[in-house]
Order: sequence, then structure tokens, then C-alpha cells
Amino acid sequence: MQNRNTRSPVPALMFAVSVVGSNGLALSPILSDVARSFSTTPLTISTAISAYGAATAASAFFLAARIDRIGIRRTLLGGMLALIAALLLSAAAPHWLALTLAQAVAGTAAGVILPAAYGSASLIAQPGQEARTLGRVIAGWSVSLVAGVPLSALISDAIGWRATYGVLALCAAVALLGLRRLPERRAAHPAPLRLSRLLAPLSYRDVPALLLGCLAFSSAFYGVYAFLADHVRRLLALSAGQVGFIAFAYGAGFMLSGLLGARLIERLGPRRALPLALGAAALVYLALLPAARALPAVLLIAAVWGAASQLCLNLLVLLLSRARPEERGAVLGLNTCVTYLGASLGTAVAGTLYTHAGFATLALSASGAVAVAALGLHWRLNARRAARVQGSTEARASA
Repeated sequence: MQNRNTRSPVPALMFAVSVVGSNGLALSPILSDVARSFSTTPLTISTAISAYGAATAASAFFLAARIDRIGIRRTLLGGMLALIAALLLSAAAPHWLALTLAQAVAGTAAGVILPAAYGSASLIAQPGQEARTLGRVIAGWSVSLVAGVPLSALISDAIGWRATYGVLALCAAVALLGLRRLPERRAAHPAPLRLSRLLAPLSYRDVPALLLGCLAFSSAFYGVYAFLADHVRRLLALSAGQVGFIAFAYGAGFMLSGLLGARLIERLGPRRALPLALGAAALVYLALLPAARALPAVLLIAAVWGAASQLCLNLLVLLLSRARPEERGAVLGLNTCVTYLGASLGTAVAGTLYTHAGFATLALSASGAVAVAALGLHWRLNARRAARVQGSTEARASA
């Protein structure tokens, strides 16, 4: 008989992902408030976002490969403890540099929590249900967007931005308790860790192209997301709680796409659907320029943005997990690394563009980067493949 401790840990994994996502996205709506409390500028505070992204990327690259040696359960529990400490330090930060350091620690924890959660979802899934189970865990992002980020902004309005991180620390503690039920999984004879092994996924078919697409997607998303709220607040004189509804609309679109997008993916196939989803995201960044002058228009475009982003994220993870199933952990660890490298670089570049050239330049740059990625992946995943198939058919016919 199945014991209580072996019941499905998917809800706990989903909640852990939602807490990580909430922390990673919470700073944007309250950027101006945090800057005022430290008597500095939003650009300076955005350094904390870049530090979080850089630390997550480095952690995913250097530490995620150790998950199989340490054990998934131990990795997740240790990562959540580190995240709780980082969130408490963020809440008590006496200076923006302390906040930046705390977010770097949070990023280090996220870099092992996310690939461990994704890898665990694939391992505990019933045969043939891997994509569905992974989709449920990824849905934790929609929880953070629909509930976590808007509530964080409202808490900041009502009590202060420090309370936001205190509440997130409490949520992380709840997730930690749920993850204790996760069965332990550890490799019996793990291969020695070498740099060549960490970089091995770069030699797998389609992985480099997919990772470049992931880099463009994440750089554009985090760069625009980091400064969209501040841009809208300046234009429309809104509070943090009001612009928090942008994240709610984004999350609603993200969640709806998660529920309905599977049919589109099954009809088109993931290789055809990914370039189309990236193309839709590129159009969203253009649409944000006129939409930013009216909150209802921003909310509508944000919902479309969320739907396109969910498809992009799901398709990227799905195609990468299929690239080399027996080394899924290493591939997804590299995916997390590239995602947050994009978050760090995207936020840093976006901060410079936003401060010196304005939001229009930032949005146009993001749209261009994602459009190039869409075209490149279409060629790599579809056009080039079709040319090979046609060449093989012609060779057989001539023979």
C-alpha cells in the first residue's frame, strides 16, 4: 500500500516554483518605492535584479549538475532553506547593496531549486505523462504571476515593501514543509564533474539553437518587465498596487495558455509552434508602446504577452528535455543557466536603454531580438530539416 509520504509531491513542487517566481518578479512593481526608501534611483535598485539573474545562472551552471550526486530531495530542501534566509535578509536590508547581496543569495538558491523541481517532475511522472506533469510544475509560474506578484505589490502599498519579502519568506517555509514528502532520488554511480561534462549539452542536436532562442526570449522579457511598471507609473501616476494588476493580467494569460495551449501544440507540433509563439511575443513588445498610455490597454496586451510567454517557455523546456532524455537534468540545468543569464544581461542592458534612450527604444530592441530568434529557430527546426528530408527523398528517387 502506498504510504502517505509517497503521495504525489507535484503540488509542493508547483508551490516551490511559484515562490521562486514571485521573488524573481516582485521587485519590478515596487522598484520606485524601494528606490525612494534608499534615496536612490530605480536604475540603481535594478542592480538587485541583475544580481539575482547572474547568481541564478551561475548556480544553475555549476551546482545543478551536482543534483544527482546530492539527491533531489536534499537539494530542494537545502535550496529552500537558503531562499528563506535570503528573503529575510532582503526584508531587513539596511542599504541597497545589502538588498543586492540578498537577492544574489536568493538567485543561488533558485539556480538549483528550478532544475531540481523540473527534473523531479519528469522522474515522478507516470509513463507517458511526463509532459503533463512538467506542465503542472511549470504552472507554478502562473500562480506567482496571478497571485504572488500582485499581492506583493498590494502588501507594499499597505505596509511597506519590506513586508513583501517577509511574506515571501513565510510562503517559502510552507513550501519547504511540503517538499519534505518528496521521495529521495540519487544517482548510484554519478559521473565525475568536469567542465566538459557541464558543457556537453552544447554538442547535442538543436540544443545550442534552442538555448540561443531562450537567451533572446528571457533577455527581452526580463528587460521589458523590469521597467514596464515604472514607465506606466510615470505616464499614468499609478501606485504599486495598481500596476501590480499588470502582472495579474500577464499571469491570467499565462495560466489560460497553459490550459488551452496544449491543443495548439499538438496540432502544429512543438517545432512549428515555437517560432510562432516567439513571433507573437515580438509583436507584443511593439504593441506595448501605444498601449502604455491607458491602463486597460496595458492589461489587455499583458494578457496576450502572458499567453505567448507560456507557450514559449513550455515549448523551449519540452524541446530541450527531448533533446537527450537520458541527460535531461544537465540540459535543463543549462537551460536555467541561460534563462537567468538573459535575466541579468537583459535587465542591465534594459536599464541603460531605459534611462538614456527611453522605453520606446527598449521595447523596439526587445522586439527585434525575439523576432531574430523566431526566424533563426524556424530555419533550424523546420526549414533546414525540411531541406534535409527533401534531399534524402530526391537521393532515394534517383537511386
